[in-house]
Amino acid sequence: MVDIALRGQLWDNDSADVLRWWGFRDITAPMDIEQALKDADGDEVTLLINSPGGDMTVGTEIRSMLRRYSGTTTALFQGFGASAATLAASGCNVIQSEPGALLCYHNPSAGAQGDYHEMERSAEALRNARDCILEIYTARKGSKSREDLMDLMERDVWISPTQALEYGLIDEVMAMDGVTEPGGDPAAFVAASDSRYLLTATMRQKYRDHLAADREAAAKEDKAKRALARIRSLANY
Repeated sequence: MVDIALRGQLWDNDSADVLRWWGFRDITAPMDIEQALKDADGDEVTLLINSPGGDMTVGTEIRSMLRRYSGTTTALFQGFGASAATLAASGCNVIQSEPGALLCYHNPSAGAQGDYHEMERSAEALRNARDCILEIYTARKGSKSREDLMDLMERDVWISPTQALEYGLIDEVMAMDGVTEPGGDPAAFVAASDSRYLLTATMRQKYRDHLAADREAAAKEDKAKRALARIRSLANY
């Protein structure tokens, strides 16, 4: 069995490169899961999740990778399991949760600017994105109705694994001995406000400058090595 960590916020590959250069470590990108699944080479995989979510399309991309993987896959919520992380988990054959995990299933959000036509188009796009998410959730065998899940997403609250089990969004709640736990008191908290890292244009530019400087240094080093090799060849002539 192979454990694969899905930890921290979900970002696209390019943004993850920039954030990691700035020192952020709790990040998962599609390239991380892609490489881990390649290394697993068909072995049974457990996706260990402690993530508040992030980019919706990153979650669905990881979901697709897991659905296409040749081996058996299990998702295990260990801490946070929210937003796009729940979409990634839905690509696994089985979804489990530790009793202490906090799970959140909510409507997608985004920023927009422009006139009222732009605002209306943005609102319509978000409703369509919500419908895409609902299609994923309701595709699971035993899930509650679309209306029930829509109501849950509208509430935007943290729910317990036991509640998620009742909604049909996960398959098992693990007890201390590793078997399914029959119940437990639900813990509901108001969902935290968006704490997504702010990746600014300045941060991206400094990262590009860093890469350019590295390439320039590598080119100078290569030129120096070539010159030294030529001098040595002339000396041995």
